[in-house]
Amino acid sequence: MPHNADPPTAAGTDCAADDVYAELERQRRRNADLERTILQLTRSVRDLETFSWEISHDLKAPLMGISGYAQLLTHLDVGWPRPAEFDEFAAEITQGANRMARLIDDVLAYSTVRGAALRMTTIDLGALVDDVVADRTAEAALLGGQPAPHITRDALPAVHGDHGMLRRLFENLLGNALKYVRPGETPRVHVSARAGGDGAVRVEVTDAGVGIPEGQHEAIFGELHRAHPDAYEGTGLGLAICRRIVQRLGGAIGADPRFRGGARVWFTLAAEAAEGGPTGTGQVPVAAEFAA
Repeated sequence: MPHNADPPTAAGTDCAADDVYAELERQRRRNADLERTILQLTRSVRDLETFSWEISHDLKAPLMGISGYAQLLTHLDVGWPRPAEFDEFAAEITQGANRMARLIDDVLAYSTVRGAALRMTTIDLGALVDDVVADRTAEAALLGGQPAPHITRDALPAVHGDHGMLRRLFENLLGNALKYVRPGETPRVHVSARAGGDGAVRVEVTDAGVGIPEGQHEAIFGELHRAHPDAYEGTGLGLAICRRIVQRLGGAIGADPRFRGGARVWFTLAAEAAEGGPTGTGQVPVAAEFAA
């Protein structure tokens, strides 16, 4: 039976082998180029983080001086009656310096959280939330002039995470929940959690405040986005930092667009296998308190 193709010759086999070796060499060079690029990017990120730390301290030092002198102005003897609007101007200087300090802190946190070293361990969420709530309640008491916040939680499970990052996460989420309330209303916040079938824990922070404007439930996690820019102060980086933290810990975060009567922000974390199950007892509010 005749053949339509001649069998490969030695020369043809050598050419095919040369092509394979040439392709392998090109692939090796591409991999080497990628490794060099990754190394350069890693160094650039580290340089930027170092620069962020240095510039933040350089910027905050004069701000502390401005704030300190503004406080001294309020105690300065300028005669009686005091010049019109003297105290108001001094207060504006102090508030401006404080806002700038918060912005510097948020920019620093946002720029460094992605590359910060993780110290993963078992975290007692109940104890962590109680600690943050105690600090927030003490801050509210010092400010005065507003109703005391009502913050409750369910029994919360242990999770696997970084304590410092999780604390910053809850500080931001609880801070938002306490801030975005109508004037004169008591801030009401509840923290709950439930285990999922995929080995993750879903944590929810629910408040009875002004809520999230329609269509902005995803946008609020973007950089410098402010849902209520005219009514409430803020840098627009708090929830962006929260998203970076959760992503570093391997989870997801979002806001429930179906929730009415306030806002509900959720995030997921890896569950920690523990024989004791959920930790802490906390106060469990009646569901009607958060109903629309």
